[in-house]
Amino acid sequence: MRGRDTRRLGQSHLMLYSAGTAPVGGMVIAEVPRRVWDRLIRKQWLILYPLAVSVINTAAFLVIYAFNGEVLGWSEFFSANFDRWEYVRGQFISTFSFDGTLALACAVGLAATVLTAMIRAPFFRAVAGPGYPRAPHNWREIANLAAFYLFMNLVLMIRLAMPAGSVLEQVVALAAIPIFVLFVFADYVIVYEGIAFLPALRRSIQLFLRRWLVVTAIFIVVQVIFAGVFRLYEVSYQHTDGISIILPVSQIVIESLMVLLFDLTLIFLYDRIRKEIPPRETSRV
Repeated sequence: MRGRDTRRLGQSHLMLYSAGTAPVGGMVIAEVPRRVWDRLIRKQWLILYPLAVSVINTAAFLVIYAFNGEVLGWSEFFSANFDRWEYVRGQFISTFSFDGTLALACAVGLAATVLTAMIRAPFFRAVAGPGYPRAPHNWREIANLAAFYLFMNLVLMIRLAMPAGSVLEQVVALAAIPIFVLFVFADYVIVYEGIAFLPALRRSIQLFLRRWLVVTAIFIVVQVIFAGVFRLYEVSYQHTDGISIILPVSQIVIESLMVLLFDLTLIFLYDRIRKEIPPRETSRV
């Protein structure tokens, strides 16, 4: 990492702690929620970053949905958008056929992944430093971050390639959990430490193993919360005649807030762990 980037990283790290608090080595896990709340109070507009990602994903699905010849009804679209991965399974994976619609879906998905990387990189810096950055550091950072998100999406799609409701699908879903847990810090590593995609995966595993019990517990809690919220909205979508705009808008806002809280918690935890295990110079780009 270049000297200028190192100074920026050091300044960003210091912004995570208010004056007079204990250094990172003295911070216990129980303090993380207080740090998260303090960051939310100081920087309320952080929510705009995950909101932007949610809007982009919805817009990308709208393009695919419309190009696939679906009826552009309000209720029909948002019902499909609610569980868009199952729509992708039914329309593009179960009946695989490489045609123009599939090519467009792949192109739109790739574009959405790149845009997600372009938003989340400055989001991470906004969490750690002053102001609200509007762009990533450089195109290399975008490429590494987009490659990581594309990789994780491909892991999700392996499950979709299995027969729905089958034992094989459940086995693949269970096998994917360790991958998500082991690489939970990878995107933070790419941005905060300037490490490339593959070395970032190794670095994430190294950080995870340092505090595997805490990270696993947080991951499980978050999955349970997300599953509960998903179930509540699933009931609302299935038992509502004519979807009101309030339902999808509230879903986007609530899920964005949950993503924000999850990221803040993991970023503070990551920041604590990484001070115990400095990155190797050979892993930097």
